[in-house]
Amino acid sequence: MEYTADEIKNLKACINDLISVLALPAIWIGREPSQILSTLLDVLLGILRLDFAYARVSNSIGVAPIEMVRLAHPRNLTAQPQEIGRMLNPWLSGDPPTSPLMVPNPIGEGEVSIAPFRLGVFDEVEVLVAACQRADFPTETERLVLQVAANQAAIGVREARLMSDQRRLAEELDQRVAQRTRQLTAVNEELRKENVERKRAEEALRGSEERWRAVFENSAAGIALANFTGRFLATNFAFQKMLGYSEEELRELSFLDVTHKDYRDANSELTAELLEGKRQYFEMEKRYQCKDGNLIWVRVHVSLVSGTQSIPRFLLAIVEDITERRRAEETLRKTQAELAHVTRVTTLGEMTASIAHEVNQPLAAVVNNASACLRWLAASNQDEARQSAALIVADAHRASEIIGRIRAFVTKAPPQKAWLNINETILEVLALARSEVQGNRVSLQTHLSDDVPLILGDRIQLQQVILNLINNAIEAMSGAVDGPRELQVGSAKDQSQGVRVAVRDSGPGLDPKSLDHLFTAFFTTKPQGMGMGLAISRSIIEAHGGRLWASPNDGPGATFQFTLQACSKQE
Repeated sequence: MEYTADEIKNLKACINDLISVLALPAIWIGREPSQILSTLLDVLLGILRLDFAYARVSNSIGVAPIEMVRLAHPRNLTAQPQEIGRMLNPWLSGDPPTSPLMVPNPIGEGEVSIAPFRLGVFDEVEVLVAACQRADFPTETERLVLQVAANQAAIGVREARLMSDQRRLAEELDQRVAQRTRQLTAVNEELRKENVERKRAEEALRGSEERWRAVFENSAAGIALANFTGRFLATNFAFQKMLGYSEEELRELSFLDVTHKDYRDANSELTAELLEGKRQYFEMEKRYQCKDGNLIWVRVHVSLVSGTQSIPRFLLAIVEDITERRRAEETLRKTQAELAHVTRVTTLGEMTASIAHEVNQPLAAVVNNASACLRWLAASNQDEARQSAALIVADAHRASEIIGRIRAFVTKAPPQKAWLNINETILEVLALARSEVQGNRVSLQTHLSDDVPLILGDRIQLQQVILNLINNAIEAMSGAVDGPRELQVGSAKDQSQGVRVAVRDSGPGLDPKSLDHLFTAFFTTKPQGMGMGLAISRSIIEAHGGRLWASPNDGPGATFQFTLQACSKQE
């Protein structure tokens, strides 16, 4: 195959350009990333007859990236490299295009064809952009030269950073050696002092042992020593009184013998991790079975005590009786459940008109369809009568579903956690609040992600939280005369692979002075409010292991959102 003179000329020019680019690393040795960029842009501008060339590379962690631009013709450039970079950013994400890309000229009028290339494999921050007003730019040979230049620059910048890191590490090593020398000098001085104080310490040790014995015997908290199998070696009076056993009886037992069966596996697992060195100590709340058969709640702090030449290692347990505290917590939980139920009933009471409207719609449809059915029957039109009867059944089911949701929402029952799809829970609440939304002329938008994981939670309690946030948003927008009333409810997977639910409104927003008190009990910004809705909502979310917070929007309104932890469901 023979080539024309122009093709041979272009081929020679391409080879010369590639040789020029491939020679660049030789002059980059020992240079900084900024010097590498400067040389690269100057060379490309000359050999490819570009209008301008732009490059950006990261300098180091926590420092703004280096940005440079070179122009083909001297002119007064008002835009800085950073501004040009922002103007080019919309076309720099994703894979580099294989065909000419025409964009608005960031340094002049009209459009310019650009060819972007990444200088890193995974980092979209580091880019090289060549620009020319020729419509066919870049040609295949020009793209080849630019690709080789980008690869060479990426290697050069990486090596420059590596050399910079090596210099920094060498400096840090020198500093560490000097610091270590000072430390060793100080240690030697301390050793000299320790030799002087050793005899005095031995005398103090005897006194310390006496004090330890006094603390052990007279401590208000239960103290127990045990060997690696959990068998008691020694117990103080408080521990003996707590369980009702004498010290001799306890020496025939172990931790697991007095631990309720529901907590033995967890206790054994934590103890094994402690003995294997996987943890320094562990704490757990569990139930002990006393000698008389009664069960008590205790908080146990267990640590491993290093042995001596004469005494082997042993387990030290400090035990606190928390039975009364657990009873108080249980009473508090019941009280909170009662208050939450009252809040749900109050919420439905405030929504009576909306609920009545929601129920009346299917009931009115039932009446209309029943009348139509009678007319069709009188006219002996069985097909139309059958269709009317089917519509009656559908509307009756719809009314039944509405009443069922209301009854479930006000049911007074203990919390029952089950596997839930948060999107289904949100849709159930929106169906309950639909008339309230329409009656207040609110535009509702939902953004429910399909990949949210299942959560373990109480459906009614979470419905209460979501409904409370939606009602608050509607009330916040109800006083707005001008401007749109937009309500957005969304769900998504958060950074910890859990679930995040957000309720966003376009109301007047949040008062910065009251932001820290929004979730405090009895604090309210409403004239008729009790100040308990958000406090109860936060306690419900925290009981589910999540977090509830509020933040002002960039524009009008505020966003209330909460997160819930996802659990691995055992099939």
